[in-house]
Amino acid sequence: MTRSQTDIEVAIDWLVLLQGDSVTEDDWRAFDAWLTASSAHAVAYDQAQAFDQRLDLDARRVDRAPAVAPVAATVSTNLVALRPTRRVWLWSAGSAIAAALVAGLVLLPGSGLLGGRETRYVAGVGERRTIVLEDGTRIELNAASRLTVRFERNARHVRMDDAQAFFDVAKDARRPFLIEAGDTQVRVVGTRFDVRHRDGQVAVAVQRGLVEVRPASAAPIRLRAGQGLSHVEGQDDARVAVVPVDEVTGWRQGRLIYRDRPLSEIVGDLNRLFPRPVKLADARAADMRLSGVLIVDEQDAMVGRLSHLLPVRTTTTNDAIVIRAR
Repeated sequence: MTRSQTDIEVAIDWLVLLQGDSVTEDDWRAFDAWLTASSAHAVAYDQAQAFDQRLDLDARRVDRAPAVAPVAATVSTNLVALRPTRRVWLWSAGSAIAAALVAGLVLLPGSGLLGGRETRYVAGVGERRTIVLEDGTRIELNAASRLTVRFERNARHVRMDDAQAFFDVAKDARRPFLIEAGDTQVRVVGTRFDVRHRDGQVAVAVQRGLVEVRPASAAPIRLRAGQGLSHVEGQDDARVAVVPVDEVTGWRQGRLIYRDRPLSEIVGDLNRLFPRPVKLADARAADMRLSGVLIVDEQDAMVGRLSHLLPVRTTTTNDAIVIRAR
């Protein structure tokens, strides 16, 4: 048996295990370690996924497909006969599939769009939305956020524009969940985490499971529960740290929690919550840093609290609230 055939057999074993009901967190960690140990493993797993998807196609279409070689013809016949016992068949027929895939004898499906559609979701200023995707994934969108979702046969794609969202991703070992946020890609299979893409900065915080983050010009970084990554677009500065995830996701409960953050960032958050703009009158005010909690309620009350927490004063007009250093 060749090395490629062995890799595909192992990939099939992983595919069966991860689709089972008894998969554990340790299984996911072990799979992550195997998948990233070699680029050949990723290729083998993609091939196994693609072949597995043939079992979900209409049996009549499989039956009509021409046999391109004896091995492929045998596999196609078995697909029709054993379709109801898909997982058992995958496990027991691993060697035959591996040989067929390595020889290039089995026709694999393309990666065209399922349904050929892209869906855009928007949460307006002061609005939070919860979205349930067709695979069961839940996305909570923070105020003033925009993202696009596209499902393909081999992957689930999300592109985040200016946005913050909390993801509870449904497990699907055959279709990883890929998020593009600026120059950064986040890759998961099933987990819970927060992604913030604002003002040219990306931050990821993991509540449960494993997340692979790949900033541009940096090697992939794997984050576990309780870890976070921050990154400025265009820079080689990805930083990993232990993070209090409940604080990062406090916006879901109407709390903005800051640890040594500039007032310019806090004002940006306020402007996503209310239509009347808050403006900074001078650079000294913009650079002031805050550690504290702001309860999300009325705009005037929130801005008023800032004047108690920082040496600033506010002026309110019909069109805006202006903050300046005292």
